[in-house]
Parts: sequence; structure tokens; C-alpha cells
Amino acid sequence: MNVSKIQLLLLHVKTNKDYYSFTATYIDSLIIKKIYILGIAFSACLLSIGQDYHFSGFMHNLPYVNPAYAALPSSGEIGLTYRNQWPGIPATFITYGAALIVPVKSLNSGIGVTVLNDVQGGGIINRTSAGILYGYNLQLGRNWQVGAGISASFVMKRFNADELVFRSDILNDLGYSYGTVVFDNYSKNYPDFSAGVIASNKDQLRLGVSVSHLTRPYDSFSTAESTRLPFKYAVFVSKRFEGIGQNGITVEPSVFYSMQSGNQELIWGTRVNITPVLMTGAWFRQNLRMNVDAFILSAGLSWDKYNIVYSYDVNMKKINFLSTKMAAHEVTFLYRFKYKEEHQSRVNGKNICPAY
Repeated sequence: MNVSKIQLLLLHVKTNKDYYSFTATYIDSLIIKKIYILGIAFSACLLSIGQDYHFSGFMHNLPYVNPAYAALPSSGEIGLTYRNQWPGIPATFITYGAALIVPVKSLNSGIGVTVLNDVQGGGIINRTSAGILYGYNLQLGRNWQVGAGISASFVMKRFNADELVFRSDILNDLGYSYGTVVFDNYSKNYPDFSAGVIASNKDQLRLGVSVSHLTRPYDSFSTAESTRLPFKYAVFVSKRFEGIGQNGITVEPSVFYSMQSGNQELIWGTRVNITPVLMTGAWFRQNLRMNVDAFILSAGLSWDKYNIVYSYDVNMKKINFLSTKMAAHEVTFLYRFKYKEEHQSRVNGKNICPAY
């Protein structure tokens, strides 16, 4: 969500019977989070705007970004992801993710299951989704293969107004007479669908395109057109450059772009495999107007069947510049099932994906 030129923004959250407030002054184009959030500004009106969760390590979380990823791995894998955004304030944003990908070699396909839980505003909004992915892998000539995939999810959204504390609540507790603001709790369940394509070649160039919310489901108790989820478009490109020798340094620059309604996100940078075990990387996140939101640092380890990557978002906004309270932590763990040595390069025409 983009909040442009707001003179004063107050978020009050009641946690363990204590009042907290987070005040941001003179915010200019502050990207709070690409998901649903609640803002209280000027007239104390509460607005809920539909935007998706996001991951800084997009290449480590492709099952949530593009369902065609289910067609690519030649061995099964399990991934776990945790993201904590703005950990220094009580109304934090936390996302949990789990994904299972299983290749179906006889059909040259892959299936997957994903589960996501997005906790927003310290529990004011809780969004949980469970999805099924299917991807089919197609060989195009000698050099290219294309994976096409679809996903179907069931989403459960809960809005807990009891956790909201308005200015009127505080003033009334202090003995002042102030009009009470009341919001009702509500729940909303709905199906959601997405589709995508990922292409790769022998030179380790990979590109993907995906579209989410194909049916544009209603995301709140209202049936107003404005409450329908907007389409989300995502594109990524990456290219791996192998080093010289068995233990040579490998460099993989990548670019990710997403657009949903009027919100845009561009992440670009590179990761470097210093050794077969150790990796590091750096990216910038910004919009197309060159307003940089964050500088992302990452480091990871890969050994045997296990991979773990940690990413840290350095806040680059004008407000609280470089503040750890306004940063983000993201951890992704990947376990890959063993496969036979003769399948290392190709199984039924399917490349082995890098262990992101």
C-alpha cells in the first residue's frame, strides 16, 4: 500500500492490556506492506486495502510466486519460510510459509502443496491460505524447456476489531467525553486461483511470468466492486554465470517485478556462490520512479540435502533511516530429497533447479 503525503498516521494496537502507538510524521510515498493493512488517519477512518504479502528472497520462494515452479524440480523438496517485517513495533507483520513439491516423472509433471499464514497489525488481520499446485514440463528443442502451472487455493481471512485501540478509547479512559468508534469482527472465506509459466535453457537463463487472483474474489464482507482483489502480475529473470573450476565463484543476477493495482515493486541484484557451501547476495527494492525502499542483504549455507538462507531488509526510507525497528528478517529453509547420481543432469527432460 502506498500512503502519499500523510501528515500524521496513527496506529494503535492493544496487546496484553497495554496501549502502544506508532506515529509517523510527514510520510512521503511510504510503502508499508504489499498486503492488507489498516490505517487510521485524520478523520479516524479505518481503511482496508487489498494487497498481497511479499518476500524479499523471491528466488528462494518461487512456489508462492509462480505455480509453474511445481514442474521444475527433478527431486522432491520441502520449504519453510518465516518473515518478520517491522519487528521493532508492536503492530508487526509476520508471514509463515510451507511448501511441498513432488515430481511426477511418469507424467513429466509436478504437484505441490503450499500453506501460508499472514498475520498483520499484530493480529488485527489474520489471513491463512492452503493451495494445490500443478505444473507440466515441456521440452522445446534441444536448449529450452518450459514449465506451465496453475494453482487453486482456499483463503480464510479473519478481522479482529477487538485489537484496535482508537484515540477515543484512550481519551474516554482518561475521563474525557469522546465519540466511540466501533468496528465489527468479520470472517471471509473464498477460493483463489493463479497461473504461470517458467522457461529455462541450457545456458541457465531463467524467466517467468505469473498472474494471481484470476477470478478477483471479494476480500471483505462487502460486495462492493472496490473490495475485489486486483490482479497481481509478476515477472522475474535470472542468469547464472558459472565460475572456472569445480569450486569457482558462481554469480547469478536476477530481477523481479510485480504490479498490483497502482502498486509496483522492483527487486534487482545478484547472489554469489563463494563456495559450493556458502552463498551471499545483495538486492535493492524500489518502484519504477526510483524510490528505493530497502537494501536487502542475504547469506546462506548449502550442504548435502539442506539449504538455509537468511535475508535482512535495511530500511532506506526517509523516516527512521537505517532503523532496525523498521527492518525485516526473512529465513528460508529447504530440504531436498535424495536422487540417484545418474539423474543429476536430467530426469525425464527436467533440469535440476538450483537449491535456492
